[in-house]
Amino acid sequence: MLMDNPWLTVATVVTVGVLRLMGDVIRWLAARSGERLRARTLAELVGRTAPGTVLTDRRPDGAALTIRRRAEERDGGDRGE
Repeated sequence: MLMDNPWLTVATVVTVGVLRLMGDVIRWLAARSGERLRARTLAELVGRTAPGTVLTDRRPDGAALTIRRRAEERDGGDRGE
């Protein structure tokens, strides 16, 4: 029955392709959002620690993000605060 109408076949193939592409885009956006959240969380944790603290977020895939808190950041530093 699907082969009786070639436009229906084309529409079905295009729809399946678009849905797969949308799924890939949604997964990519979710991963990107997750990375931003992890980075913000790490930065917030460092902001609540003592001067000289170093935090590193190591991932199973080998990637790592390291944030170091400078001593002058604790007391306002040279920013005129």
